[in-house]
Amino acid sequence: MFSSYFREWEVKDEFEKEFICIFDGWLGEDNLHKLDEVTEDEWSKFNTLIRLISKQYKVQLANTKLRTLVEIDNIEHHIPTFEESMNKDSEQFSKFVVPELECVISEDWDYTYILWYKNKDVVAKLAPIIEAAGLYHFHD
Repeated sequence: MFSSYFREWEVKDEFEKEFICIFDGWLGEDNLHKLDEVTEDEWSKFNTLIRLISKQYKVQLANTKLRTLVEIDNIEHHIPTFEESMNKDSEQFSKFVVPELECVISEDWDYTYILWYKNKDVVAKLAPIIEAAGLYHFHD
């Protein structure tokens, strides 16, 4: 149910955040140029992540405009191309719900996704998948 995870169009405040990124931590001002150097192959690791998660868990897509969760039968229909992703604004960012883990995985700025969870065990369960996709995760 949409309201279990979202208030209006935002993830509820009661969820903790784990950041998933192609970098192993925040870049800082001295390394912001690295954002301009990200390749399509590096970016595609996020699609790999979503594919890997969908192989192990049922995944739903949050439609924040309609305030509904949509069952995903074929994840490939919801995986953007590099070009599509680069041209999105924040209202178009994907928000995936994994009901079995009671978590949300949302696309964000600067080659980062956010894992929203209530139970820290979720991070432990998804860590091997995150790492298998070639990504890093960290808590702020």
